[in-house]
Amino acid sequence: MSAAVKGWCPGALRPMPTGDGLLVRVRISAGRLSLDQAEALASCARDCGNGTIEVSSRGNLQLRGIAEAKLNELRARLAAERLIDADPATERVRNVVASPLSDVDPEAILDVTPIAASLEARLAIDENLRALPGKFGFVIDAGGRWPLGDVEADVRFEALRGKDGVRFAVRLMGEPHPQPLPVRTGRGVRGAGSSPLPAPGGEGLGVERAATCAPHELPDIAARLARAFLTLAGPEPDAPRRMRTLVQRNGAASIFAAAGLAADAAIAPPRTASPRATVGVLALGERAGLGAAPPFGRMRAEAFAKLARAARVERASGLRLTPWRTIVAVGLEASRAARLAKQLATLGFIVAPDDPRLGVVVCPGAPACAQAEADVQADARELAELLPRAGGILLHVSGCAKGCARASPTPLTLVAKPSGYDLVINGRAGDPPTHRGLSIDQAAALVKCLGEGLAA
Repeated sequence: MSAAVKGWCPGALRPMPTGDGLLVRVRISAGRLSLDQAEALASCARDCGNGTIEVSSRGNLQLRGIAEAKLNELRARLAAERLIDADPATERVRNVVASPLSDVDPEAILDVTPIAASLEARLAIDENLRALPGKFGFVIDAGGRWPLGDVEADVRFEALRGKDGVRFAVRLMGEPHPQPLPVRTGRGVRGAGSSPLPAPGGEGLGVERAATCAPHELPDIAARLARAFLTLAGPEPDAPRRMRTLVQRNGAASIFAAAGLAADAAIAPPRTASPRATVGVLALGERAGLGAAPPFGRMRAEAFAKLARAARVERASGLRLTPWRTIVAVGLEASRAARLAKQLATLGFIVAPDDPRLGVVVCPGAPACAQAEADVQADARELAELLPRAGGILLHVSGCAKGCARASPTPLTLVAKPSGYDLVINGRAGDPPTHRGLSIDQAAALVKCLGEGLAA
């Protein structure tokens, strides 16, 4: 395996070489993790790797620095915890993000956990889908307080309440969304005035057309759309590998038609949530939850183990991993949730929703990633203090133009290059920059100035 390979995601059965050893991604079904599993994963990270654990943007856990000689031991331990797939092909296609708090969110339209399990089972047994590209993925959004509108997906299912009961709207990646509302960019910043920044978490106006399905139909509809993608994309080496590209080439209507569906429902644009919304003490009906964020999604194995043990002492029923890189202990009494927050704060976890680090997404950077051009983790810590203490993700700091830490457009994106940082406004890491070759001081000045516009 080469670190330069593109278009696939690491797993436990197919780890990825990085600058600090092998990277193993443990795919957590529907974001649900028991306390026993959490402690077991912490032990695995410590005994088989370098002790660093990351929460990914799809609610999975990544163990870094895994030694080649420890792979078999790691896989056996993951199998004992039911945290590994039967084979690499199943692992590769089981790329599903489902609302992790749908079973405890009083505002969720339904608990999507069993639906997600059914879809994963369908993906595992349908050999026709083994040809799907490695990054092809699905989102199952239960609505409620924590919608998944900012989680990238080739096929998206969003729960809706209607006169005929609960149904899912079905969207395809690449369908045009109304533009978010602009905010002021600040004064005296050259090149920024023509690129309005989106209001973080803001939603555009208007409606879109989508197909719909009943909850029990979702796994079959997902499979039909995946097969339509494979058929229309074709087998050529340069064939589209994401739904976005196929939609741009063929149009969404033709893809729905190939799957036997009609996009005849008018629905509102997707809703999004902020990482801040899952941090701190959360009211979950008659119970409470406690959301904690490892700074920039990274933590040491010892800290994760202590989190699980502290949650057990406070009688949490389990953990939820969210695509906002937060960890939520659920099933708590309110008083115990507040006590747990104090304990986790002493371990270095973020438990205050106004912490400015929650507005930043950053990749591992150098030296952990061989392709990174800078130690972006260190720079991100300084830049975070310059951002307003409100809103969603405001800044993406990427070690290279691949932008692995965040696929969605971000108000501000800094991309490390040999000559310094490039700044992209309202875009992705690979988009054309507005400014090039910035020193860290120049980048900080722009982030501070533009951040004031985001807060206005």
